[in-house]
Order: sequence, then C-alpha cells, then structure tokens
Amino acid sequence: MGLLDDLRRLAEQVRKRQAFTRGEEATKNALILPFLGVLGYDVFDPTEVQPEYTSDFAKKRSGGPAEKVDYAIYIGGAPALFIECKAADVEPHQHGGQLARYFNATPSVKVAVVTNGLRYLFFTDLEEQNIMGDKPFFEFDVLGFSERDAETLEAFTKSKFDPAMVRNRAEDIIYTGKVTTYVNELLRNPSEAFTRFLLGEIDITTGKLTAKRVEKFTPIVRKAIQSTLLDMATRSIKLETNDAPPPPPAVQAAPVVAPAANTATNSPQEQARGIVTTQEEVDAFEIIKRICADSPLAEKFPVAYRDAANYFGVNIGKPKKWFMRLFFDSKRKSVVSKVPLDRATLLAPGLELDAPSEAMGKSRVYITSIRDLDRLRPLVLLAYEDEVRRAETGGGADEDEPADAVGAVGLPH
Repeated sequence: MGLLDDLRRLAEQVRKRQAFTRGEEATKNALILPFLGVLGYDVFDPTEVQPEYTSDFAKKRSGGPAEKVDYAIYIGGAPALFIECKAADVEPHQHGGQLARYFNATPSVKVAVVTNGLRYLFFTDLEEQNIMGDKPFFEFDVLGFSERDAETLEAFTKSKFDPAMVRNRAEDIIYTGKVTTYVNELLRNPSEAFTRFLLGEIDITTGKLTAKRVEKFTPIVRKAIQSTLLDMATRSIKLETNDAPPPPPAVQAAPVVAPAANTATNSPQEQARGIVTTQEEVDAFEIIKRICADSPLAEKFPVAYRDAANYFGVNIGKPKKWFMRLFFDSKRKSVVSKVPLDRATLLAPGLELDAPSEAMGKSRVYITSIRDLDRLRPLVLLAYEDEVRRAETGGGADEDEPADAVGAVGLPH
C-alpha cells in the first residue's frame, strides 16, 4: 500500500476517534502517534522517536526547569525534527515560543511541527539560518488533504526525509504554491495584461489594442484556454491508456452476449421519457459499489441502480431503498444522500455541501469529477449501512420515486 492509501485509512480512524479525544495526552495516543507510524517512524523506539525531549540550554529563565518538546525524531543519531502537540480542540498556531527556542538552539533540527492531531503545521528557517520562521511553509490537514498534499508529505517520511534538503524543499513548496494559485486564477479569469500579451503574440488584430477590443477578446481567450486544458486532459488520459499493459491473450474467442445491466444503454421507452444512462454514471456506480463491497453487509444487500430523467439513483436492491442520488446533468456535479448535513460535513472535508430540498435528501456534496467519490468513502459507507439498517429494522416507509424514475435496475455482476 502507498502513503496515499495509508493516509486515507488514517483519516477514517481520526474521524471516528475525534469526538472521543479529550486533552493533549489522548490526542497524542489516538491521533498523533498513528500519524507518525504512517510516516514510517517506529514510535516505540526511543532512539528514533523520543518523547519529552529535554535539553539544559532550553529554559524560560536562568536556573528554571528545562522545557520539553513533546517528540524529537532522530535521523542518523541526531534530532532532526521536533513535534509540539496540542489537544485536538486547540488551535495549532498557538505554540508560543517554546518550540522556536528549541529549534533555534538545536542546529541539527531542520523541521519543527505543531499539531493538534488534525492539522500539522511545518516550520523551518527560511528567513534566517537556525531561526524558526513565524509562518509554516506547509500545512497538512488529515481530514481534508489532496493527492498533491500527500506527495508533499512523502518528503517527510522516514525513507525520504533528508534534513539537508529541507530548505530547498520548503522554498519549492512555497513558490510552487504561489505560482500555482496565480496561474489557476489567471486561467479562470484572464487579466487585461494577459489578454493583451496573447493578442500581441498571435497578431490576431490590427490597429491599436484599445480597452474595448481587449474586452471583446477576453471571453474568446477564456474559451480558448478552457478548450486547451480539456484537450490536454484528454490527451493525458489517452497516453495513460496506451501505456497500460496489454491484456493477456484469450484462450478462445469470447461468445457474443447481450449488454450487461450496468452498461450505458437504455430502451427506446426509457429514452422517450428522457432517461439516458451515461457511461460516467455507470463508472460512478462502479466506484460506489466497490466502496460498499468493503462493508460486512455487502453480501446480504447488493448495490443496484435505477436511473431517472433528472438523477441517477443507487439503492440496496430495491429502487425505493436508495441511499445515494447522483446529479451529473447540471453544470455542477453533486451527490445527495440521506445523511444529515452536519454529519456529512464531517465526512466530506474540503468539499462544498448544502441542504437539498427535503424531497430529494438531507445533504448534497458538490464534486468536480467521479474521482472525488473515493474521497467520500466514509460518507458512502455510512449512507449505505444506514439504509441497510433501516431495511433490516423495518424503520421508515419506502419513499416514492418520482414518476420519471423508470430506468433499468443495475444489479452487480
């Protein structure tokens, strides 16, 4: 398993433990030590992870007791990374000067981390040698991280951590982040200066580039950028497909069979009612089915789907026993479930949520692509198992499907 998969499993554990974690010691045991374990450090080896690290030079006042750092990570026999811990309900930025005093007095330490078990703030000495900076160069949120965040974090794992390269790595993270943010905004909303630059480079217009002409061409530039990005993404997918290893040769020719229930096909009657099951909907269903397969209830309650004209419903074998509805036909893709909004918010970190109409469900999560469904794994499992429990206990009457919900039921292969 890679770091990304390990972090996703850790995130699920943290979500379950967060509400029961009180105080700094509980936070260390329940949230922080497992995180260090995911990074590859042996938390039970004091020569590698030393708790309550102390030094005589770090004192608030002369003659006073030595201060302590919660954990010191050793690389090559010397401390290389300090970690200061806070309780899960404490803002991690509130670290005072203790960590800075230790960092400044320990030349071998190149990274200092402040964490409450949910957010990890990484500091180093970018401004002045051996002086810890005031602002973190990297922040990792266990409950809301991206694949890029996981890639950045990998540089601090036991197998990859190189203290000598921390400064360069920190500069790379900060500068890349700033440039990426600027470029993203520029591509979404081309500035007047950028539009003028493009028009000048391609010599698309004659005469003076007046403000009125620039305003005229701005939407054209924006459309061209979007088209280019889409083309780049399409080419990338094709390249990945071409690079994939060829399937093993078949022993004998496969017989021709009728399309499976889960393929993107619809009967003429369904199409007449405006029901068209897209391949994207089927692919999303396969992801949800794969997630639900990890539930101990999966064998007893297989996942199926029923398409409708305005949404794609996923159920536990009966169309009226739905637990997720996919809205992929609008400008913004969204997923609706029966999980209350406050609970769904905790299970969908980093994504936008709102409450749909009562007739449609209790919470709606907006996604950019079906790949986001893997980020919603805890929410999918909860929605599925909640619906199974309702079916097992007989609680709650079957909900009526809208009149247009007459799509084919797709049962697992």
